[in-house]
Amino acid sequence: VRDNGVTYSLDVTKNMYSSGNGTEKARVAKFECDGQVVVDLYAGIGYFTLPYLVHARAAMVHACEWDADALVALRHNLLQNGVAARCIVHAGDNKESLPAFAMCAHRVNLGLIPSSEAGWPVAVAALRPEGGWLHVHANVSS
Repeated sequence: VRDNGVTYSLDVTKNMYSSGNGTEKARVAKFECDGQVVVDLYAGIGYFTLPYLVHARAAMVHACEWDADALVALRHNLLQNGVAARCIVHAGDNKESLPAFAMCAHRVNLGLIPSSEAGWPVAVAALRPEGGWLHVHANVSS
């Protein structure tokens, strides 16, 4: 799938592709992340990891994912988009990976719906001591 200048590949029998978050991926792509470290706590196949790297030019992304099939697609997508050298993939529970990226992030992406609230403590611990941005995703009822 080609979306906003990023190529995503996946095994449709094992992963899903969400076109519903296209507006948010396009918004992320417009961020100016030169020299910044981003932590993506729920990377999946790279829905947000890739726009941060390809378009927003993040210096490094720590991409956390625990689904084995999504990890295969994520690693493939990093390579095919030419950004694998600027991404460290953390397989497993992001709480367990926290020591690898604690206090280093300018931005933390919490792209989990219906709620990313369980990841908020990890996200705050990942931010630099002087602070940064938390990009929180959730379903909201009106």
